[in-house]
Amino acid sequence: MFQLLLQAGVWSFIFSSKFDSRSSIFPSAPPRMVQYPAMDYLNKLNPQQRQAVTAPPGQTLVLAGPGSGKTRVLTQRIAYLIEAMGVRPYAILAVTFTNKAARAMTERVDALLGGARSRGVWLGTFHSICARILRTEAGSGLLPFQNNFVIFDADDQQNLVKRALRELHVDDKIHKPAAIHARISEAKNNLVNPDDLPVRSYRDEIVVKTFKRYNELLQQSNAVDFDDLLLWTVRLFEEHPDVTAKYAQRFEYVLVDEFQDTNQVQYALLKLLCSYHHNIFVVGDEDQSIYRWRGADY
Repeated sequence: MFQLLLQAGVWSFIFSSKFDSRSSIFPSAPPRMVQYPAMDYLNKLNPQQRQAVTAPPGQTLVLAGPGSGKTRVLTQRIAYLIEAMGVRPYAILAVTFTNKAARAMTERVDALLGGARSRGVWLGTFHSICARILRTEAGSGLLPFQNNFVIFDADDQQNLVKRALRELHVDDKIHKPAAIHARISEAKNNLVNPDDLPVRSYRDEIVVKTFKRYNELLQQSNAVDFDDLLLWTVRLFEEHPDVTAKYAQRFEYVLVDEFQDTNQVQYALLKLLCSYHHNIFVVGDEDQSIYRWRGADY
């Protein structure tokens, strides 16, 4: 199955409660085309794939099943934007979920265009893109850490939760660090602050206290965890519209692989990045989400 849903009518119907993509938010934009030479890779696509790759500017959702060439469509869409539509590589942002997928996409785009012609495209995972933004902006005093911040890995995070529990005189044999960290991670992925977490039991109270101390310890270490990379980027954009405008104006086209795996914080990030040009192209398979356990719901 390979299904292409184009432009505001169907797109708004499907995502009105999420992207709120009615005309007031995502107005249609006229195509900006230039003359271009014949591109052999288009001739190798089936009609549905070709229709997706050559879709006009605006909001495009591509739904396709396993093995139907979703990632191929997305990478060839990047090549088409540069070759056919005259979009500067600098103005394209493409995000995916794993480093392996990001490397494969980069290799495909380079193979289509040559490394020099594709240089400047921002292509990476959500976390790597956000880390790049935060390292650029952290020196401005807008964030509670410096641009040489450390990214704590899973072991570092678990150890920090254990330290917070010790400092709070909480028995970590009763209140398991892994379970508490999972609650903290879930909250961050849903853009929920410690003070906004519901407290219905003593265990909930422990989670909130640990969450607060965990964040304090991160800041004292000039560190962030993986969830913070997205959370702090969204907070930065929401609290400082001038910073949002800088990136939203730069990225004329945003492309997303495996869109079905996005969660709330990732969705909020995409919405902010698309807030100026309103050009977003996403591919996914609603029956193939592998991240529902961590809150993927789009």
